[in-house]
Amino acid sequence: MRVVIADDHEVVRIGLRTILQHSGEGYEVVGEAAGGVELLKVLADRPCDLALVDFLMPDDAAGHALDGVALLHELHRRYPKLPIIVLTMMRNTAIFRTMYQEGANAVVEKSAIVDELLIALRTVRSGRTYVSKHLTRQLAGDFPAQQRAEGGASKPILSRREVEVIRMFALGHSITEIAALTHKSVKTVSRQKRSAMLKLGLNSDTQLFEYARTHGLAG
Repeated sequence: MRVVIADDHEVVRIGLRTILQHSGEGYEVVGEAAGGVELLKVLADRPCDLALVDFLMPDDAAGHALDGVALLHELHRRYPKLPIIVLTMMRNTAIFRTMYQEGANAVVEKSAIVDELLIALRTVRSGRTYVSKHLTRQLAGDFPAQQRAEGGASKPILSRREVEVIRMFALGHSITEIAALTHKSVKTVSRQKRSAMLKLGLNSDTQLFEYARTHGLAG
């Protein structure tokens, strides 16, 4: 099986490559990328059977950024049949669900890569989805306090645009700047921000900043 690896840390890419090459399960690393833009270039040039993708990667040297939910969306749009395993340090149930909505076949915590990567690969190769053990427990039981008080309503699912608005806001961009960067109206961006806060049970910008920092969206 031909695999492409995308992670902005070289040591992580080396570790992933070593696990795959010594697995004895026929994996061949045919390409590597340090960011989303580079990943798309690699995939356009080198056919592969599966992609291992870090969820959060910084801008490249030219200042181009493409990661997170936006990258998953673009990968699924261009390569709808390409299996994708997401690697992440995030622990956010709403975002996990959005990852799968946008085409992820598996989500593996980076802290569990050694124990779970090969299991995830086998699961995806068999046509099923995989979630890291800790994340499975979180998906099953980590309800926001407001929802628990209301008797266990269905879990909130943030849209791709809501995730990106929260992330950009937490990184210090104003609503006006986000609107310009995303080519949306200020009214639309404000509505998406309010919608995300309502789903997450947040009542202030301070809570939103803290939520983004705690769940890995601000870095």
